[in-house]
Amino acid sequence: MGQVILTLFVAYGIVIGGAVVGGIGAFLTEKAPLIVMRDLAVQLKIWGLVGALGGTFDSFLQIEKILSLNFSPVIYQLILIVAAFLGAHAGTICVQWLVQIGS
Repeated sequence: MGQVILTLFVAYGIVIGGAVVGGIGAFLTEKAPLIVMRDLAVQLKIWGLVGALGGTFDSFLQIEKILSLNFSPVIYQLILIVAAFLGAHAGTICVQWLVQIGS
């Protein structure tokens, strides 16, 4: 359970951190920081997912074990994938909420 929570928050942190630091960069280059933050949050969602999982190849190797009828690692890996997706999506929603700009 600890790894699932860690995966969720790593994905969340990648999206939040990337959007905030990107917003600072946008401010320094005289672009609209809030718009850049919103756009970066959407773009970083997939990278939050991949970063939290530590690379997608391990996930696919675990899913391959379904061929040998060993379902336990497959189910665990699917739970980690869902947790990473939820963390990245929550990060995106939080950034959109913080900047209060509609899509």
